Amino acid sequence: MMLRLEKATLGEFGAQDMMGLITSRGWEAILPDALDDNHLLVVSNQFRDLLSGVGWSGDHDPARAALPLTLLLLTKAGAKRSGDSLEMGLETLQEALCLLSTAVDREIVNRMLQRQDAIPIGTGLIHGLQMLVRHAQEHADSECHA
Repeated sequence: MMLRLEKATLGEFGAQDMMGLITSRGWEAILPDALDDNHLLVVSNQFRDLLSGVGWSGDHDPARAALPLTLLLLTKAGAKRSGDSLEMGLETLQEALCLLSTAVDREIVNRMLQRQDAIPIGTGLIHGLQMLVRHAQEHADSECHA
């Protein structure tokens, strides 16, 4: 029998929910290994929609946390801010979304199989995002000097 889940029973996980977690437990509360099962499944579905372009209207949807979660974690990983904006290319954002989607899905499978990684998923994710940000900044710096 295949594993199945009725998405309608999961509820929502939006930017306000994310901010509530951060306010009560700190920014680490939004890492994949800190999210509760429902939030983890909902945000996994949101990442899939973002990466496939499904349901993307260009407007910010307050019922979705995936994009604000990505942007916040990128700032924690060292992405440069300029006022209310982040200085990064769309390619870097796409890579960050893929990295986060993979980390979220890996956490889901770990929970289903009752496994743990040697390095917690949240720790590995932040390290991966830091490497991504560093690489993007080095690439941008080298283009400025060319």
